[in-house]
Amino acid sequence: MAMKENFISMAPDEESNAKVSPVDNNKTLMIDQYTSDVEPGNPEFVEDIQCIADAFAHFKPKVEVDFVDEEGGSVNEVLEFNELRDFEAQGGKGKLVANSQFLSGVKQKIDTNAKIRKSIEQNRKLRDILKDGSAREELKEMLKAMLEELEGNK
Repeated sequence: MAMKENFISMAPDEESNAKVSPVDNNKTLMIDQYTSDVEPGNPEFVEDIQCIADAFAHFKPKVEVDFVDEEGGSVNEVLEFNELRDFEAQGGKGKLVANSQFLSGVKQKIDTNAKIRKSIEQNRKLRDILKDGSAREELKEMLKAMLEELEGNK
């Protein structure tokens, strides 16, 4: 049996039930290992995989990642991939971020800071206070006192 020029063309597309088109010669298909527990040597040949979901179910790709937090410490997390959408970041709106506890926390902090910045930009009185050095220091002291009061009520 001769090897097909593009073995991917035989896999059905789950969403449209159409055959996946062969990769054009001027395109690059990037394939990478997303699991760290594969033994070196001959790759596993599996014949009963009929669609992409079957491949995810069989191979259960996951990778251990070390993130660096804002203090410079290391945060270890295992990212698991159950479908193609699990690889999407989409500016923090994709499933990669949603499936990661660390990345979700970072996104939440970014979103909170963006909301605060927008509020400051829209509040003319607050903008004027932040422009004046003495008024800014007064606001800073007031916010510190409020924070201490809130922390004392825990």
